[in-house]
Amino acid sequence: MKNIKIWILLLAVVFSSGCEKDFDEINTNPNRPEEVPLSNILLSSISQGVRRTHGASFNMTYAGLWAQHYAKIQYIDEDWYEYRPDALTGHWDGLYAGPLADLESILQTAPNPSNIRAAAMTMKAFYFAIITDMWGNVPYSEALSTSNFNPKYDEQSAIYADLNAQLKAAAAMFNAGGDDLGAGDIIYQGDASKWKKFANSLRARLLNRAKHKSSEFASELQALLSDPSALIADNSENAYITYPDATVNSNPIYSNKANDGRNDHAVSKTLVDLMTGDPRLSVYAEVNNAGAYVGQPNGTVEPSPFSAVSQIGKAFRDDPSAPSYLMTYPEVLFIMAEAQNSKQHYLNALSASCAQNGVSADDTFLAAKGSEYDASPAKAVATQKWIALFGDGCEAFSEFRRTGQPATVVEVPRSAFPGQGVPRRFAYPTSETGNNKANLEAAIAAQSIDATGLFGNKMWWSL
Repeated sequence: MKNIKIWILLLAVVFSSGCEKDFDEINTNPNRPEEVPLSNILLSSISQGVRRTHGASFNMTYAGLWAQHYAKIQYIDEDWYEYRPDALTGHWDGLYAGPLADLESILQTAPNPSNIRAAAMTMKAFYFAIITDMWGNVPYSEALSTSNFNPKYDEQSAIYADLNAQLKAAAAMFNAGGDDLGAGDIIYQGDASKWKKFANSLRARLLNRAKHKSSEFASELQALLSDPSALIADNSENAYITYPDATVNSNPIYSNKANDGRNDHAVSKTLVDLMTGDPRLSVYAEVNNAGAYVGQPNGTVEPSPFSAVSQIGKAFRDDPSAPSYLMTYPEVLFIMAEAQNSKQHYLNALSASCAQNGVSADDTFLAAKGSEYDASPAKAVATQKWIALFGDGCEAFSEFRRTGQPATVVEVPRSAFPGQGVPRRFAYPTSETGNNKANLEAAIAAQSIDATGLFGNKMWWSL
């Protein structure tokens, strides 16, 4: 496990370092920073952003819940798609004003080229991909301008095209002999060669998601996949962060239970039913009081007694330092399996996913999953990729909406919007109705979004 306890100290000094007292300038505030080290800002952008995208609300109560990795066992409104507008507004505002603003400040001052600039470009693309995947058309090209308070909403196709270009440029910029990323790099501890693979792998994710929409994307994906060594090529190269202690600085899923005293989620019946005989199930879930794995049905009228259903596995829920994964080797292999019609990559992805979770994929398990591939390659790859993404609700939700798999992810009983299906997007934030109303309304109309905010046109990249 990576030792990143230094990041708490660094966060504490993000807004207190770089101070030089000038006794000749009586208007200088000695307690206000004039220049913050870029490595500190990088740390802030990574830690704040990943805690949000992989946290109890964004991940468990919305994206991962609607992907049906999780199910609510109390306060189940969101499991009926009755979202809280202030929660989604907080996530939108928090990403734009937090990590994205931090990354933009790096890009305004970092040398070009430099590893710190390339890392900022990579993380900016990572966050913007999540934002557009959750909301659709969003402010992008004008979003981080300090002089434009009414940024236009760019179309998702245009955002994807630019994200591809930015990740390609970032990967080319990383230089193993270049500048030191410093202690603020809590993903790869300054290893520029791994950052390069991360940027290329993120690019493969986006190209694969939209390859059927663009012949250029399809050809670029094949070219990128032709050199596997340029991508994350082993679980030791996975992009993730861990957490330093058991306080509020712990893994946000752990902190939700241990520090906030909440226990609103269990593993979903949809997930458990698809994982019969799967060695990862013992990691993803706990047995119930009868010693069996029983998932909670999503959107049930009355939640089951807590002890009757399987709680989220201790590796995810009870470990304060549990990692939050941004991109993994199994996902890269699943992308290869889909794009190259490769059963071997599919089987390798299953083995790698098991290894990532500390279990082994035995011959019986692989043979059974191989038979599923033989019967329906696209369905098998999409379903197993969805399972492997457990813990990363954003990607699981996007993959389900893209492929329609697993087919057992369906509208829940007592949906707040019966007959509409599973939500297609996050609702736009209420903050935009006052600050950027004209552009918001244009985006809503362009995507035929209805009054619920959750339904309308499918995402641009949907199959």
